[in-house]
Amino acid sequence: MPIIFKTDVASDADLQVYVTDVRSDADLAVYESTSQWDASSSVVWYYTSIPSVAEKKVYFTTSKWNADLVVYLTDIQSDARWLNTSKSHLL
Repeated sequence: MPIIFKTDVASDADLQVYVTDVRSDADLAVYESTSQWDASSSVVWYYTSIPSVAEKKVYFTTSKWNADLVVYLTDIQSDARWLNTSKSHLL
């Protein structure tokens, strides 16, 4: 978990996400994987093009204030972690 489907329609999403360049502003540091099998925790995301396979439908918003979750994308899998654990129930 999680296997994510990116939607272009905000009302179709389970979650609205904003991506920040500043790690300290994020709720979650996410590692994006190209392998479905690596997505075994909430901090490793795999994207699918099949909505029925997804565990969450996500809309990427351009406004931090509209977001349910603010994420920072990391290139190092071991750096992926919850920075604000009070939002961990969202995934």
